[in-house]
Amino acid sequence: MITTLTLNAAIDQVYEVGSLMVGQTNRVSQKSQQGGGKGVNVARVIVALGGDVIIGGFVGGLNGSRITELLREENLQTEFIQIQEENRICLTVINQQKKEMTELLETGPTIYEYEWNKMLNWIEAQAEYASYFVLSGSLPKGIPKTAYAEIIHRLKQKGIRVALDTSGDALKHGIKAIPSIIKPNEDEMTQLIGKPVLAQKDLVQAGVKLQELGIEHVCFSLGEQGALFVNSLGVYKVNAPRINVVNTVGSGDAFLGGLIYKLSQGADPTEAYKWAVACGSANAENKEIAKVQKATVESLLAEIQITKIKEK
Repeated sequence: MITTLTLNAAIDQVYEVGSLMVGQTNRVSQKSQQGGGKGVNVARVIVALGGDVIIGGFVGGLNGSRITELLREENLQTEFIQIQEENRICLTVINQQKKEMTELLETGPTIYEYEWNKMLNWIEAQAEYASYFVLSGSLPKGIPKTAYAEIIHRLKQKGIRVALDTSGDALKHGIKAIPSIIKPNEDEMTQLIGKPVLAQKDLVQAGVKLQELGIEHVCFSLGEQGALFVNSLGVYKVNAPRINVVNTVGSGDAFLGGLIYKLSQGADPTEAYKWAVACGSANAENKEIAKVQKATVESLLAEIQITKIKEK
């Protein structure tokens, strides 16, 4: 069983407009809505591939009820902690003319101490069943910046592999707890190492240092350039297949979902890396977020190659 945790769950709403005119009236040609948050997206992809997932997180208010309802309609298994305040809405506006995406992300609710303690108790109970735990997304207000680090310590004591996908202080503290998997993007790596990531060699150098701390898989998703992976055996480059990009929102989550699914199935890491890139690419071909089809993923795999570019 895989558990994903989304502490700052949201309603993901997508608007499509012919062209986005700032300061003027824009008419929406199409819209869609789904329960969201990074951990929710990861879970959605794992289920699409055939895996078993439980989604944890906080829900409150009318938006929280809507999130639960939307996920129930998808037959996704959830075990949410109820909170006093309202969940957020994350809006993506797709400019059809320029093929550009604009995101408007609300901050989200404040979590109170007793609600956080309920969550920690739930995580302890869930740890009896999970083999992998995915910690994704931003931390809501009221939760300490060391929250992910605390969760990682607790889960590692029970022998559970933990994937961490976050940013800022939450990532910095989380890395110190040595999760099994991390997936920072280039901006997050710049924050971590304190200087711009200018070339592939910078990512490789930083990835090797992180892996030597004890992180099993250090993953860098590079969009149309594919991805880099670092493990105890070396550094691997995976190319991205050619696709018609429609909406890249959620592609990083799909990437992580494909990776965790294959690793949980006992696949060789190099095979899991290819699935990660295929799932991220499959997501980018869709308007909807993290709505990948396994058949599409498998067809993209034929175009993906992995190359070992550095020995450890």
